[in-house]
Amino acid sequence: MLVASLLPILFTAISVQAQPVERGIFDSVGVLDDVLLFDAPAFPDPANPANTLVGLQAFTSLRQIDLGVLTAAAQAALKAIGLDVGDKISTLEERLRLFGAVGLPGKNVKVDVGGCNKQAQLPGTSGLPDLGMALQNVSVGACGSGKELIAKVALSRLDSRKFTASVFSSPNSGFGVISDIDDTVKISNVLDKLALAKSTLLDDPVPVAGMPELYASLSKSLNDPQFIYVSGSPFQLYPFLNNFIDSAYSASKGPIYLQNLTLIDIEGLLDFANSDGVQEYKVSMIDRIHGMYPNKKFLAVGDSTQKDPETYAEAFKKFGGEFMACSWIRRVEGADNSDARFAAAFEGVPANKFRIFTDEDIPSLKNIDVAGGEC
Repeated sequence: MLVASLLPILFTAISVQAQPVERGIFDSVGVLDDVLLFDAPAFPDPANPANTLVGLQAFTSLRQIDLGVLTAAAQAALKAIGLDVGDKISTLEERLRLFGAVGLPGKNVKVDVGGCNKQAQLPGTSGLPDLGMALQNVSVGACGSGKELIAKVALSRLDSRKFTASVFSSPNSGFGVISDIDDTVKISNVLDKLALAKSTLLDDPVPVAGMPELYASLSKSLNDPQFIYVSGSPFQLYPFLNNFIDSAYSASKGPIYLQNLTLIDIEGLLDFANSDGVQEYKVSMIDRIHGMYPNKKFLAVGDSTQKDPETYAEAFKKFGGEFMACSWIRRVEGADNSDARFAAAFEGVPANKFRIFTDEDIPSLKNIDVAGGEC
Protein backbone atom coordinates (compact mmCIF):
# COMPACT_ATOMS: atom_id res chain seq x y z
CA MET A 1 0.00 0.00 0.00
CA LEU A 2 2.79 2.41 0.89
CA VAL A 3 4.75 1.49 -2.22
CA ALA A 4 1.78 2.23 -4.42
CA SER A 5 1.51 5.74 -2.99
CA LEU A 6 5.17 6.43 -3.78
CA LEU A 7 5.15 4.99 -7.29
CA PRO A 8 4.29 8.05 -9.41
CA ILE A 9 7.17 10.01 -7.87
CA LEU A 10 9.63 7.12 -7.91
CA PHE A 11 8.81 6.12 -11.48
CA THR A 12 9.34 9.67 -12.75
CA ALA A 13 12.75 9.75 -11.14
CA ILE A 14 13.75 6.33 -12.46
CA SER A 15 12.56 7.08 -15.99
CA VAL A 16 15.01 9.97 -16.13
CA GLN A 17 17.79 8.00 -14.48
CA ALA A 18 17.99 4.85 -16.60
CA GLN A 19 16.63 3.35 -19.77
CA PRO A 20 16.93 -0.28 -20.98
CA VAL A 21 19.61 -0.98 -23.54
CA GLU A 22 19.14 -3.12 -26.62
CA ARG A 23 20.04 -6.75 -25.95
CA GLY A 24 20.16 -9.85 -28.09
CA ILE A 25 17.62 -12.54 -27.33
CA PHE A 26 18.85 -15.38 -25.04
CA ASP A 27 22.05 -13.58 -24.00
CA SER A 28 23.96 -14.90 -21.03
CA VAL A 29 24.25 -12.85 -17.87
CA GLY A 30 27.11 -10.38 -18.36
CA VAL A 31 29.23 -8.06 -16.24
CA LEU A 32 26.79 -5.18 -16.85
CA ASP A 33 23.89 -7.20 -15.43
CA ASP A 34 22.67 -7.90 -11.91
CA VAL A 35 20.76 -11.04 -10.91
CA LEU A 36 18.44 -11.57 -7.97
CA LEU A 37 18.17 -15.32 -7.43
CA PHE A 38 15.27 -16.19 -5.12
CA ASP A 39 15.30 -18.95 -2.52
CA ALA A 40 13.41 -21.86 -4.02
CA PRO A 41 11.53 -25.05 -3.12
CA ALA A 42 12.67 -28.43 -4.43
CA PHE A 43 10.47 -31.48 -4.81
CA PRO A 44 10.48 -34.95 -6.42
CA ASP A 45 9.76 -35.13 -10.13
CA PRO A 46 6.34 -36.86 -10.45
CA ALA A 47 7.55 -38.62 -13.60
CA ASN A 48 10.79 -39.80 -11.95
CA PRO A 49 10.99 -39.53 -8.14
CA ALA A 50 14.77 -40.01 -8.23
CA ASN A 51 14.99 -36.72 -10.12
CA THR A 52 14.63 -33.38 -8.33
CA LEU A 53 12.73 -30.36 -9.64
CA VAL A 54 13.37 -26.86 -8.36
CA GLY A 55 10.93 -23.95 -8.66
CA LEU A 56 13.60 -21.46 -9.70
CA GLN A 57 12.96 -17.74 -9.99
CA ALA A 58 15.39 -15.03 -11.03
CA PHE A 59 15.21 -11.32 -11.84
CA THR A 60 17.87 -9.93 -14.18
CA SER A 61 18.42 -6.19 -14.42
CA LEU A 62 20.81 -3.56 -15.65
CA ARG A 63 23.63 -3.10 -13.14
CA GLN A 64 22.92 -0.10 -10.92
CA ILE A 65 25.46 2.61 -10.18
CA ASP A 66 23.79 5.74 -8.78
CA LEU A 67 20.58 5.64 -6.74
CA GLY A 68 20.73 9.29 -5.72
CA VAL A 69 17.73 10.41 -7.78
CA LEU A 70 15.60 7.52 -6.54
CA THR A 71 16.52 8.16 -2.89
CA ALA A 72 15.85 11.89 -3.16
CA ALA A 73 12.41 11.24 -4.67
CA ALA A 74 11.58 8.79 -1.90
CA GLN A 75 12.69 11.26 0.78
CA ALA A 76 10.38 13.90 -0.68
CA ALA A 77 7.46 11.46 -0.82
CA LEU A 78 7.97 10.38 2.79
CA LYS A 79 8.29 13.98 3.98
CA ALA A 80 4.96 14.75 2.29
CA ILE A 81 3.24 12.18 4.53
CA GLY A 82 5.01 13.47 7.64
CA LEU A 83 7.95 11.08 7.90
CA ASP A 84 11.48 12.44 8.29
CA VAL A 85 14.16 10.06 7.02
CA GLY A 86 16.81 11.58 9.29
CA ASP A 87 19.96 9.46 9.47
CA LYS A 88 18.29 6.47 7.78
CA ILE A 89 19.16 7.48 4.20
CA SER A 90 21.40 4.47 3.62
CA THR A 91 18.68 2.14 4.92
CA LEU A 92 16.10 3.82 2.67
CA GLU A 93 18.39 3.48 -0.34
CA GLU A 94 18.99 -0.20 0.30
CA ARG A 95 15.29 -0.99 0.79
CA LEU A 96 14.37 0.82 -2.44
CA ARG A 97 17.28 -0.45 -4.53
CA LEU A 98 15.25 -2.89 -6.62
CA PHE A 99 12.55 -0.30 -7.28
CA GLY A 100 15.19 1.48 -9.34
CA ALA A 101 16.25 -1.64 -11.23
CA VAL A 102 15.65 -1.81 -14.99
CA GLY A 103 14.68 -5.38 -15.87
CA LEU A 104 16.29 -6.98 -18.91
CA PRO A 105 14.41 -9.31 -21.30
CA GLY A 106 15.92 -12.28 -23.11
CA LYS A 107 18.58 -13.11 -20.53
CA ASN A 108 19.45 -16.76 -19.97
CA VAL A 109 20.12 -17.62 -16.32
CA LYS A 110 22.04 -20.84 -15.69
CA VAL A 111 22.14 -22.17 -12.15
CA ASP A 112 24.23 -24.81 -10.39
CA VAL A 113 22.72 -26.39 -7.27
CA GLY A 114 25.24 -27.84 -4.84
CA GLY A 115 24.92 -31.59 -4.50
CA CYS A 116 22.89 -31.99 -7.71
CA ASN A 117 24.35 -33.43 -10.89
CA LYS A 118 22.55 -31.36 -13.52
CA GLN A 119 22.85 -27.64 -14.28
CA ALA A 120 19.51 -25.86 -14.44
CA GLN A 121 18.67 -23.28 -17.06
CA LEU A 122 15.77 -20.91 -16.81
CA PRO A 123 14.08 -19.75 -20.01
CA GLY A 124 15.01 -16.30 -21.27
CA THR A 125 13.80 -13.56 -18.95
CA SER A 126 10.49 -12.06 -19.99
CA GLY A 127 9.54 -8.76 -21.58
CA LEU A 128 6.67 -6.54 -20.51
CA PRO A 129 4.83 -6.61 -18.19
CA ASP A 130 7.10 -8.96 -16.19
CA LEU A 131 10.30 -7.36 -17.46
CA GLY A 132 13.43 -9.24 -16.42
CA MET A 133 11.70 -12.06 -14.52
CA ALA A 134 12.08 -15.77 -15.16
CA LEU A 135 10.24 -18.50 -13.28
CA GLN A 136 10.00 -22.20 -14.02
CA ASN A 137 10.24 -25.67 -12.49
CA VAL A 138 13.56 -27.02 -13.75
CA SER A 139 15.32 -30.35 -13.35
CA VAL A 140 18.60 -30.52 -11.43
CA GLY A 141 18.93 -34.30 -11.69
CA ALA A 142 19.86 -36.47 -8.74
CA CYS A 143 20.77 -34.56 -5.57
CA GLY A 144 22.60 -35.51 -2.43
CA SER A 145 20.94 -35.51 0.96
CA GLY A 146 20.19 -32.29 2.81
CA LYS A 147 17.22 -29.97 3.16
CA GLU A 148 18.97 -26.67 2.37
CA LEU A 149 21.12 -26.66 -0.75
CA ILE A 150 22.97 -23.69 -2.21
CA ALA A 151 22.20 -22.49 -5.73
CA LYS A 152 24.62 -20.27 -7.63
CA VAL A 153 24.24 -18.43 -10.93
CA ALA A 154 26.80 -19.63 -13.47
CA LEU A 155 28.81 -16.65 -14.76
CA SER A 156 31.69 -16.25 -17.18
CA ARG A 157 35.23 -16.79 -15.93
CA LEU A 158 35.81 -13.04 -16.16
CA ASP A 159 33.04 -12.30 -13.66
CA SER A 160 34.00 -12.99 -10.05
CA ARG A 161 30.67 -11.92 -8.51
CA LYS A 162 28.43 -14.42 -6.74
CA PHE A 163 24.64 -14.55 -6.99
CA THR A 164 23.40 -17.26 -4.65
CA ALA A 165 20.22 -18.51 -2.99
CA SER A 166 19.04 -21.42 -0.88
CA VAL A 167 17.08 -24.35 -2.28
CA PHE A 168 14.84 -26.03 0.30
CA SER A 169 14.24 -29.66 -0.57
CA SER A 170 11.22 -31.51 0.80
CA PRO A 171 9.39 -34.75 -0.06
CA ASN A 172 5.85 -34.88 -1.42
CA SER A 173 4.58 -36.11 1.94
CA GLY A 174 4.48 -35.04 5.56
CA PHE A 175 3.70 -31.48 6.62
CA GLY A 176 4.35 -27.96 5.42
CA VAL A 177 3.58 -24.47 6.70
CA ILE A 178 2.25 -21.68 4.49
CA SER A 179 2.77 -18.35 6.24
CA ASP A 180 1.98 -14.72 5.56
CA ILE A 181 4.66 -12.21 6.59
CA ASP A 182 3.31 -8.71 7.32
CA ASP A 183 1.60 -8.59 10.72
CA THR A 184 1.73 -12.39 10.92
CA VAL A 185 5.42 -12.94 11.64
CA LYS A 186 6.70 -9.35 11.25
CA ILE A 187 5.23 -6.19 12.74
CA SER A 188 4.38 -4.04 9.71
CA ASN A 189 1.36 -2.00 10.82
CA VAL A 190 -0.30 -2.31 7.41
CA LEU A 191 -3.40 -0.52 8.69
CA ASP A 192 -1.45 2.66 9.51
CA LYS A 193 0.13 4.36 6.48
CA LEU A 194 2.79 6.28 8.42
CA ALA A 195 3.74 3.34 10.62
CA LEU A 196 3.85 1.06 7.58
CA ALA A 197 6.21 3.44 5.79
CA LYS A 198 8.50 3.55 8.81
CA SER A 199 8.58 -0.20 9.41
CA THR A 200 9.05 -1.04 5.73
CA LEU A 201 11.59 1.55 4.63
CA LEU A 202 13.45 2.81 7.67
CA ASP A 203 13.28 0.65 10.79
CA ASP A 204 14.96 -2.60 11.65
CA PRO A 205 12.31 -5.32 11.26
CA VAL A 206 10.67 -6.59 14.45
CA PRO A 207 9.11 -10.07 14.72
CA VAL A 208 5.68 -10.55 16.25
CA ALA A 209 6.39 -11.53 19.85
CA GLY A 210 6.40 -15.29 20.33
CA MET A 211 6.15 -16.22 16.65
CA PRO A 212 9.84 -17.16 16.13
CA GLU A 213 9.57 -19.54 19.08
CA LEU A 214 6.28 -20.94 17.80
CA TYR A 215 7.70 -21.60 14.34
CA ALA A 216 10.81 -23.20 15.85
CA SER A 217 8.48 -25.48 17.80
CA LEU A 218 6.51 -26.33 14.65
CA SER A 219 9.73 -27.22 12.85
CA LYS A 220 10.18 -29.96 15.44
CA SER A 221 6.61 -31.11 16.06
CA LEU A 222 5.83 -31.31 12.33
CA ASN A 223 9.10 -33.16 11.65
CA ASP A 224 10.98 -30.59 9.58
CA PRO A 225 8.10 -29.22 7.51
CA GLN A 226 8.56 -27.20 4.33
CA PHE A 227 7.99 -23.57 5.35
CA ILE A 228 6.81 -21.34 2.47
CA TYR A 229 6.15 -17.64 3.03
CA VAL A 230 3.52 -16.05 0.78
CA SER A 231 3.11 -12.27 0.95
CA GLY A 232 1.31 -9.65 -1.10
CA SER A 233 4.34 -7.36 -0.96
CA PRO A 234 6.19 -6.61 -4.21
CA PHE A 235 9.25 -8.68 -5.08
CA GLN A 236 11.44 -5.57 -4.86
CA LEU A 237 11.32 -5.97 -1.06
CA TYR A 238 12.66 -9.52 -1.28
CA PRO A 239 16.23 -8.90 0.02
CA PHE A 240 14.85 -7.07 3.07
CA LEU A 241 12.25 -9.73 3.87
CA ASN A 242 14.58 -12.63 3.12
CA ASN A 243 17.23 -11.29 5.49
CA PHE A 244 14.56 -10.87 8.15
CA ILE A 245 13.29 -14.46 7.81
CA ASP A 246 16.84 -15.85 7.76
CA SER A 247 17.76 -14.04 10.98
CA ALA A 248 14.55 -13.90 13.04
CA TYR A 249 13.20 -17.27 11.85
CA SER A 250 16.41 -19.23 11.37
CA ALA A 251 14.74 -22.46 12.56
CA SER A 252 11.93 -22.11 10.02
CA LYS A 253 13.53 -20.74 6.88
CA GLY A 254 11.95 -21.32 3.52
CA PRO A 255 11.27 -19.75 0.12
CA ILE A 256 9.36 -16.46 -0.05
CA TYR A 257 6.75 -15.79 -2.72
CA LEU A 258 6.11 -12.11 -3.47
CA GLN A 259 4.07 -10.39 -6.15
CA ASN A 260 5.80 -9.81 -9.46
CA LEU A 261 5.20 -6.09 -9.72
CA THR A 262 7.47 -3.83 -11.76
CA LEU A 263 7.82 -0.09 -12.14
CA ILE A 264 6.94 -0.42 -15.80
CA ASP A 265 3.42 -1.60 -14.96
CA ILE A 266 2.22 1.38 -12.92
CA GLU A 267 -1.44 0.34 -12.94
CA GLY A 268 -0.55 -3.10 -11.63
CA LEU A 269 1.48 -1.58 -8.82
CA LEU A 270 -1.34 0.71 -7.84
CA ASP A 271 -3.60 -2.35 -7.66
CA PHE A 272 -1.23 -3.79 -5.04
CA ALA A 273 -3.16 -1.91 -2.35
CA ASN A 274 -6.35 -3.70 -3.36
CA SER A 275 -7.03 -6.56 -0.93
CA ASP A 276 -9.01 -8.48 -3.54
CA GLY A 277 -5.94 -8.49 -5.78
CA VAL A 278 -3.80 -9.81 -2.95
CA GLN A 279 -6.28 -12.61 -2.29
CA GLU A 280 -6.24 -13.65 -5.93
CA TYR A 281 -2.44 -13.63 -5.92
CA LYS A 282 -2.13 -15.67 -2.73
CA VAL A 283 -4.64 -18.25 -3.93
CA SER A 284 -2.62 -18.63 -7.13
CA MET A 285 0.52 -19.22 -5.07
CA ILE A 286 -1.25 -21.89 -3.01
CA ASP A 287 -2.28 -23.46 -6.34
CA ARG A 288 1.41 -23.51 -7.24
CA ILE A 289 2.35 -25.08 -3.89
CA HIS A 290 -0.30 -27.75 -4.36
CA GLY A 291 1.16 -28.53 -7.77
CA MET A 292 4.54 -29.21 -6.19
CA TYR A 293 3.36 -30.99 -3.04
CA PRO A 294 -0.12 -32.46 -3.70
CA ASN A 295 0.33 -35.08 -0.98
CA LYS A 296 1.54 -32.78 1.80
CA LYS A 297 -0.67 -31.47 4.56
CA PHE A 298 -0.33 -27.75 5.26
CA LEU A 299 -0.85 -25.53 8.26
CA ALA A 300 -1.64 -22.02 6.96
CA VAL A 301 -0.89 -19.05 9.23
CA GLY A 302 -2.06 -15.49 8.55
CA ASP A 303 -3.69 -12.46 10.13
CA SER A 304 -6.88 -10.40 9.99
CA THR A 305 -5.55 -7.19 8.39
CA GLN A 306 -6.33 -8.11 4.80
CA LYS A 307 -7.76 -11.29 3.26
CA ASP A 308 -5.91 -14.23 4.80
CA PRO A 309 -9.08 -15.79 6.29
CA GLU A 310 -10.87 -15.58 2.95
CA THR A 311 -7.77 -16.80 1.08
CA TYR A 312 -7.23 -19.89 3.22
CA ALA A 313 -10.94 -20.72 3.20
CA GLU A 314 -10.98 -20.51 -0.60
CA ALA A 315 -7.98 -22.84 -0.79
CA PHE A 316 -9.67 -25.27 1.61
CA LYS A 317 -12.78 -25.40 -0.56
CA LYS A 318 -10.61 -26.01 -3.61
CA PHE A 319 -8.24 -28.65 -2.25
CA GLY A 320 -9.95 -30.01 0.85
CA GLY A 321 -8.79 -30.68 4.38
CA GLU A 322 -6.18 -33.26 3.45
CA PHE A 323 -4.11 -30.48 1.86
CA MET A 324 -5.27 -27.42 3.87
CA ALA A 325 -5.21 -29.28 7.17
CA CYS A 326 -5.50 -26.23 9.43
CA SER A 327 -5.60 -22.42 9.28
CA TRP A 328 -4.54 -20.08 12.08
CA ILE A 329 -5.47 -16.38 11.92
CA ARG A 330 -3.91 -13.76 14.20
CA ARG A 331 -6.29 -11.03 15.39
CA VAL A 332 -4.67 -7.66 14.71
CA GLU A 333 -5.94 -4.66 16.61
CA GLY A 334 -7.81 -2.24 14.34
CA ALA A 335 -8.71 -4.89 11.75
CA ASP A 336 -12.18 -6.32 11.18
CA ASN A 337 -12.16 -9.00 13.88
CA SER A 338 -15.92 -9.39 14.09
CA ASP A 339 -17.52 -12.79 14.46
CA ALA A 340 -19.58 -11.99 11.36
CA ARG A 341 -16.44 -11.45 9.26
CA PHE A 342 -14.86 -14.75 10.28
CA ALA A 343 -18.14 -16.65 9.94
CA ALA A 344 -18.56 -15.36 6.40
CA ALA A 345 -14.92 -16.00 5.51
CA PHE A 346 -14.91 -19.59 6.75
CA GLU A 347 -18.42 -20.48 5.67
CA GLY A 348 -18.39 -24.12 4.58
CA VAL A 349 -15.11 -24.85 6.41
CA PRO A 350 -15.47 -27.16 9.44
CA ALA A 351 -14.94 -25.35 12.74
CA ASN A 352 -12.17 -27.79 13.68
CA LYS A 353 -10.15 -26.72 10.61
CA PHE A 354 -9.40 -23.12 11.62
CA ARG A 355 -8.51 -21.09 14.70
CA ILE A 356 -8.57 -17.35 15.40
CA PHE A 357 -5.89 -16.46 17.94
CA THR A 358 -4.70 -13.40 19.89
CA ASP A 359 -1.17 -12.45 20.86
CA GLU A 360 -1.85 -13.86 24.33
CA ASP A 361 -2.60 -17.24 22.73
CA ILE A 362 0.70 -17.52 20.84
CA PRO A 363 2.72 -19.35 23.55
CA SER A 364 0.02 -22.01 23.91
CA LEU A 365 -0.23 -22.74 20.18
CA LYS A 366 2.88 -24.89 20.37
CA ASN A 367 0.90 -27.34 22.54
CA ILE A 368 -1.59 -28.08 19.75
CA ASP A 369 -0.93 -31.46 18.12
CA VAL A 370 -1.29 -30.34 14.50
CA ALA A 371 0.53 -33.45 13.27
CA GLY A 372 -2.03 -35.55 15.12
CA GLY A 373 -4.97 -33.80 13.47
CA GLU A 374 -5.69 -31.04 15.97
CA CYS A 375 -6.12 -27.45 14.83
